[in-house]
Amino acid sequence: MDQKNMTRKEFMRKLTMLGAGFVGAFSFLSSCKKSDKGEQEAKTTITDDPCGDLSALTADEKKMRNDFEYVAQSPYPEKLCDNCALWVEPEAGKFCGGCEIMAGPIHPKGYCNAWIGVE
Repeated sequence: MDQKNMTRKEFMRKLTMLGAGFVGAFSFLSSCKKSDKGEQEAKTTITDDPCGDLSALTADEKKMRNDFEYVAQSPYPEKLCDNCALWVEPEAGKFCGGCEIMAGPIHPKGYCNAWIGVE
């Protein structure tokens, strides 16, 4: 079997193509992951989250909630909306509270990246 010696130019071309393939695959998989997250968020309904009815909010108010990465279930047991300095207590007989910097209903066990501990 004849073994072909690869020139430096051919080696560099193949190495470049391989690197471009990896970058393309990584970009494709990253975009798939983002769309999966969007589908998961779209599956969240009012029945899943008693504070999930955002129908009264404007697009800008919804965007602000997304910008602060608000979630109804905190990934940090010690950082909950109801122990945040920005928490607004719910009205009598209501479950969902509010936030001083975000519009809309806020789940007491939720979290966002603007969380401030109460001193």
